[in-house]
Amino acid sequence: MKVQNINIFTPHINFCAAGNKTNGGALHNTPKSLQSGAATAGAWFAFGVGLDLVSRKLHFTKSPTKNSLIINGIIASGAGIYTGLKAACGKKN
Repeated sequence: MKVQNINIFTPHINFCAAGNKTNGGALHNTPKSLQSGAATAGAWFAFGVGLDLVSRKLHFTKSPTKNSLIINGIIASGAGIYTGLKAACGKKN
């Protein structure tokens, strides 16, 4: 039995967004990419510092672990409710 290489039958798949052209895997718009990445990292850092400051002021229990779980549960519940309501209101049946 002869086994053929399946790579000759599979098409080349491009994972770039529409309109973006790649040149052998080279990164294009590197300064823009770095700026976007730095902005995202800075935003998450600021959110973490802000959450830390808020969690120091709010004490639901004496245990810092339980306190952190409660605060993160409140944030997760709020995000889940917001996303659920957004999806429910956005559907048109």
